[in-house]
Amino acid sequence: MALRYNNLEKADKEAQEKHKAAWGKWMSDLVKTKNLEVGYPLESEGKRIDSDGTQAYHFPDTTEGGFIIIKAESIDQASEIARSSPIIKNGGYILARPCGELN
Repeated sequence: MALRYNNLEKADKEAQEKHKAAWGKWMSDLVKTKNLEVGYPLESEGKRIDSDGTQAYHFPDTTEGGFIIIKAESIDQASEIARSSPIIKNGGYILARPCGELN
């Protein structure tokens, strides 16, 4: 089972502790190298807002489980930083996208 924020409580205590420790170290390392802007896990329950209004929405487990904004010089550098993420070692994946500039 690939561990995610929403299913972490289903794993045994040792797996939970290892998972949390790996994420804590990785995020701490990003802070030390000044590559972390912000990041949070995302919960599965939310809202869907469209022209018909607002409805409760459950995001499937196949969607992103969190986000991190990384400071990098290029998408290639961001990709290299992302390769060391615990989610990769946990069987997950990362989608990397550059942020646009607001003028």
